[in-house]
Amino acid sequence: MLERLRGAYEELTERERRLVTVLGVLLGLFALFVPSWLVLDAIATREAERDEIRAVLRDIERASDRLAAAAAERRAALARYETPAPPLGSFLEARAREAGYTNPLEVTDQPDRQSGGYTRRSVRVTLPGVGLRTTIGLLSAVDRAPYPVAVDRIQVDHFQSGDRYNVQLGVVAFDRVSSPGGPGPSRARAAVRAGGRAGPEAP
Repeated sequence: MLERLRGAYEELTERERRLVTVLGVLLGLFALFVPSWLVLDAIATREAERDEIRAVLRDIERASDRLAAAAAERRAALARYETPAPPLGSFLEARAREAGYTNPLEVTDQPDRQSGGYTRRSVRVTLPGVGLRTTIGLLSAVDRAPYPVAVDRIQVDHFQSGDRYNVQLGVVAFDRVSSPGGPGPSRARAAVRAGGRAGPEAP
């Protein structure tokens, strides 16, 4: 076969021989380029896949941190319901004294309500002739309390002159129902594991 190819090549004209030589060179270059291109393309594809995997792993790590923080917040919120709030009238009187308010509070109990396995207690409190600093101190004391209590209403009216106001507060507390159908500790923990929100809806 080589002899026949050599004979066929020798029978070609000079111009045809140059064309065959150029074609041979092009075929040689093509044979060298294609494998190299395939290898480089495979490497680039693998690098792109590796970058995508790294990006997904980073997203998973960030999501894990957020989920862990959210779970910790839910557990902390749920822990507040382990200790029921004392009677709101006496609780607020003690916090008002801590804030420097010495006059008697006007406390009006509101009807209890059931909300998603929780009993919602609420009172309306009036502080006549109180200063703003004392009011802020009382609100801060309620916010720092280790009980599931919250201020859901504030009304401030100026009282005569100076730093004296008539302040009305609405304060609520939630007690978790421990009846067989209620969300006992095991159900509450299951809600936390499932990613649910701890406690009743916010006032």
